[in-house]
Amino acid sequence: MYVPKQIPYLLDRDFQKYIEYVEYRKKELEDYCMCIWTMKSKQTLDRVVSNHILPDACIDIVIDFVKGTICFAGFSKETEDFQLNEKIDYMGVRLKPGAFYSFFQIGADKIMDKQVLFSEIEKEFDLAPILLLSHTKERVEFLASYLLQKMKDAPSRNFIVMMDELYQNPKEQNVVKMAGNLGFDKRQLFRIFQKNYGVSPKVLLNIVRLHLCLTLLLQENVKLIDIAMQCGFYDQSHFIKEIKRYTGISPLKLLEQYQA
Repeated sequence: MYVPKQIPYLLDRDFQKYIEYVEYRKKELEDYCMCIWTMKSKQTLDRVVSNHILPDACIDIVIDFVKGTICFAGFSKETEDFQLNEKIDYMGVRLKPGAFYSFFQIGADKIMDKQVLFSEIEKEFDLAPILLLSHTKERVEFLASYLLQKMKDAPSRNFIVMMDELYQNPKEQNVVKMAGNLGFDKRQLFRIFQKNYGVSPKVLLNIVRLHLCLTLLLQENVKLIDIAMQCGFYDQSHFIKEIKRYTGISPLKLLEQYQA
């Protein structure tokens, strides 16, 4: 199953010291949602802490309880460096790739790499009452109730499932092969991916490879060359270059910081 690897605590060592990040996973939501998450400052910050968000093709509902805003946001191109300061109190829902279009029948490309107000997309449900809730448990249950309602009317999960399948074996995938397997030409495939994932087939494969690399690198005792081959990079140097492009550091340095 595709589970993107977000590692702000490795890319800014102050993150874990000053920020509390928690994920809540509910069995009844797992077909469409990665998790409900919270991010709070442990104290009022007197310095800037970086929250580096790697591109993952997910679209999140992001609630800022300090500013009183609710929006959709997703990232697919570059790692975003969000500067955190003063008081932080966020909650969000990380929708699986493909779930946004399934819920709202609006192309994911309208959201990806942007921030769009929740009220501009959701016309049937007012999420604003959550801003009045102060306890995490109440907030989580409020969001879960909303998501369960959206799931009742959601159509096929085919493109959500496809993401999991790509993640299992990205080495054997390319745009031509994916188009052939689905019975489309490359132009049709591009439109379908833009609608369901908000990105092109090529970009989606790069994202899948990135997160599989990080999972293998941080969770298993596997040689770098083996990780590169399993994830579909043509050699170890290409693998190292791609990891450094997204994280700013080499795989070996990343592993050192993880083990520290």
